[in-house]
Amino acid sequence: MAAFAKPSTALRRDRLSDQIARDIEQRITTRELALGEALPSERDLMVHYGVGRPAVREALLWLNKKGLVAVSNGDRARVTEPDPRELLDLLSGAARLLVSQPHGVRLFQRTRAFVEVALARQAAALATEEDIADLEHLLVRSEAHSKDRTFFAQADDAFHAKIATIAHNQLIDALYRSVLDLLADQRRLSLSHPAALGEAVKAHRAIFQAIRTRDADRAEEEMARHLQTVEQTYWEVSQKGKTE
Repeated sequence: MAAFAKPSTALRRDRLSDQIARDIEQRITTRELALGEALPSERDLMVHYGVGRPAVREALLWLNKKGLVAVSNGDRARVTEPDPRELLDLLSGAARLLVSQPHGVRLFQRTRAFVEVALARQAAALATEEDIADLEHLLVRSEAHSKDRTFFAQADDAFHAKIATIAHNQLIDALYRSVLDLLADQRRLSLSHPAALGEAVKAHRAIFQAIRTRDADRAEEEMARHLQTVEQTYWEVSQKGKTE
């Protein structure tokens, strides 16, 4: 266990838990406390900061919610590597409020397109033979169930998610999945269009062929065309629903 140096500045008596949390956070970000290292016990932290148990527990809870430490009953808190998905989940409440409004849906649609078009290009450049085989398997599954909207929606998610993982970037993957979660209703509504499943099958086949042949430009173009069609279909179905 690392020895704690004295805080660089005296702690104020107000909002002690916030000050304790910031002090420990600084020790983590400066690597004074290493990944996986245990923090001092609650009692030792109480003595070190000159505070009661509630302030220490509130500080540890705040650090846990930020993904900086893992807290378990009967054991000392440990420094943990932040999970990108957990970091994005902290923003989910505000994001869901934003996506509940038309302009918010458009923002997230543009974000999805921006991220996924780039991911398609990366996939064409980086995909292994195993990745190609996985993509083809998912593609064949979706084509075999192109009349079943519920099953196709699941296969559609899996196909796009597989493309995202080929970049091997946890933060981008987490961002992409978060955006997809927020656009779940939009995607379901888009697939309710009579022509949607057939168009999606053709688009997926074109994207796959571009990735398999390592044609990054074409992969980017096909993905952009596909997502533009999905976006246009959503607004068409949405507007039709409002007028009926």
